[in-house]
Amino acid sequence: MSVVIVDTSGLYALVDRGDPHHAQAAAFLRSRNTVGQLLLSNHVFDEAMTLVKLRLGVHEAMQLGVRLRNSRLIEMVIFSPAQEQAVWRIFSGYLDKAWSYTDCACLVLAQEKQTTYAFSFDHHFQQMGLYLPD
Repeated sequence: MSVVIVDTSGLYALVDRGDPHHAQAAAFLRSRNTVGQLLLSNHVFDEAMTLVKLRLGVHEAMQLGVRLRNSRLIEMVIFSPAQEQAVWRIFSGYLDKAWSYTDCACLVLAQEKQTTYAFSFDHHFQQMGLYLPD
């Protein structure tokens, strides 16, 4: 299987048991078994840590951060200046969309890795042509 781009909405659903997508997120993660199959950008890591800390508390955010940083399934991607330029081009080129800068970073990563898969429950990803794998 192709690599999967990780989005904040997928991570949040995973840690918040009250999220409507929690069971689906947990099942998705249990089905992954290839080292480095999940690509997590520094943008998503930042956004997820902030969101989880604000909504669920510092303890949950720290637990998630440790799990992500130590997971053999996840490859952390720190964006280069060239990638940041590509993100800006998409962000500033689709003013009719409500895509966040982080959403655009995920799209850049998906384009670079030639994948249409995203661990996301955000409808903006469907607009971008990215979907949760079966």
